[in-house]
Amino acid sequence: MNFCQLTTKIFAIFYLLFAFSNSIQAQTENNSSIYELPSGTIFRVEMDNGINSKVSSVKDTFTATIIEPVSVRGTVVIPIGAVIEGKVLKVKRAAIGNKNGSLQVSFETLKFADGEKREIRGVLVEELVAATSQATTALTIVGSTALGGLFGAVSKVDNGVLIGAGIGAGAGTGIAYLRKGKDVKIETKEKFEIRLIREVILPVRDF
Repeated sequence: MNFCQLTTKIFAIFYLLFAFSNSIQAQTENNSSIYELPSGTIFRVEMDNGINSKVSSVKDTFTATIIEPVSVRGTVVIPIGAVIEGKVLKVKRAAIGNKNGSLQVSFETLKFADGEKREIRGVLVEELVAATSQATTALTIVGSTALGGLFGAVSKVDNGVLIGAGIGAGAGTGIAYLRKGKDVKIETKEKFEIRLIREVILPVRDF
């Protein structure tokens, strides 16, 4: 066997070993990554037990149920019915002065029907915002303005109606300011979305 043939055979052996190694590595990565959910994965859920900034407290726990399956490359890795457990981190009650309440929550555990769990880190996709009603504030001011007009009429002063209306408008503004803000909440059966902020490795399952 001459030098050229020997070199060719050695090169062919090394090439086959390299190709085989890459194939095994690719298969291993594919088998493991199919159950690796990346940061940014979205879960669509339904609230099981509502929370409210009026009554909830720090460290209160709650659950939400997956209502849309999560799939990776056509394989369902999180089925409908899996449960996500959450916790209240911060609470601020609604207060006088139109100060709305607030809730800060985290989603920490993913639980499957067979009881198997995985720790997760998830947040709300949409921030909790208190509902506002401009109509209510407007009615308060208009109502107080009308009341001021009545006071002016009773005073029998030439410009009493205008003075009274001005007083009423001021009173309406004060009443609007003194009104208590609104609490924020997630109601039972309310549907919302959770986003993972850290990757999670799921158990290999046969759904």
